[in-house]
Amino acid sequence: MKTLLKITALCACLAVASCSSNKTGNMSVSALGSDATYSKARTLDNFNDYVQFLKQKAAGQGVSAKTLNAQNNISYIESAVRLDQKQAGNAARRKNQPPAPPNPNGATNYINKHLTQAKVNKAEDNYWDVRTSLQKASQKYGVQQEFILALWGMESSFGYYQGNFDVLSVLATLAFDGRREKLFSQEFINAMKMLDQGYLNRVQMLGSWAGAMGQTQFMPTSYLNYAADGDSDGRKDIWKNEYDVFASIANYLHTVGWNDRLPWGVEVQLTQPVDLALSGTEKGKARSLKDWQARGIMLKNSAEAQKLNALSSANLWLVQPDKQVGRAFLVSNNFRTILDWNRSNYYALSVGMFADRIKAAVGL
Repeated sequence: MKTLLKITALCACLAVASCSSNKTGNMSVSALGSDATYSKARTLDNFNDYVQFLKQKAAGQGVSAKTLNAQNNISYIESAVRLDQKQAGNAARRKNQPPAPPNPNGATNYINKHLTQAKVNKAEDNYWDVRTSLQKASQKYGVQQEFILALWGMESSFGYYQGNFDVLSVLATLAFDGRREKLFSQEFINAMKMLDQGYLNRVQMLGSWAGAMGQTQFMPTSYLNYAADGDSDGRKDIWKNEYDVFASIANYLHTVGWNDRLPWGVEVQLTQPVDLALSGTEKGKARSLKDWQARGIMLKNSAEAQKLNALSSANLWLVQPDKQVGRAFLVSNNFRTILDWNRSNYYALSVGMFADRIKAAVGL
């Protein structure tokens, strides 16, 4: 009988110990500095260990042990690696090939592909459904409605394409893969900071294969810097709440220098050769409209005379995305602000033109 009691007591102790080991919320996570590196082999049997390494780096940046211990079931997503490798392979092939001659139709081809009449029609239809939340964000942050709507349409097709990957998993996977470890490990840490702030839960945190999230397609770093609570409900929901979506887009542009008194730019034509070195959006290349006109740069479409007049007192940059052989534009700092969102001249042009077409269609 004594033996039976001892065995029963031992089993009870083991059961208690087992239960306590699963209660990880109170377990401390040893902190690592931001310069810590992972020295073990990048083999799949070390992935969970690597995730713990990332959590330790997150602890070093102030994420609570409670949050870190609560985030389990972080998985290796092979498809994310394949897509990243495909992207890297395409870039490598372009890098290793002789530079292609400038394509005079490069900008036009991009715009025709990404800015269709169907997309403009969809934007117009959506405007009447979301104009209350759109106007609220526009007024609060000083960003014209048409630009908020254009970025919403370009990034997620008006909220339709958001991605359904678990963001912590794809960020941990891409960091572990190593090609852009510094980028993705910090994004993982910032995703943990998002959870730590209590604005959302893990189930909500879905995004693209690279971790871009919601209707704005913000990476975690952008979310922390720019996501806004548009309806004052204590949350910053860029997945389902249109007030937060539009406030976040507008807050981004406002924060990086938007001026709602300026158009993005106008298309121009060069009546005489202009040194290509003068083109570009670097700070030192800005000139007045009179200066550009003295160099033989003239408005291409007379219908944009009102826009050009609005730019007459602003610093302007000459943008030639296809060098001397293609189209040319004089752009304001608002164009450079769009480039902060996406570093492609083609993309920024498509957003600007999309906004112009929305403005005309809706009558803003």
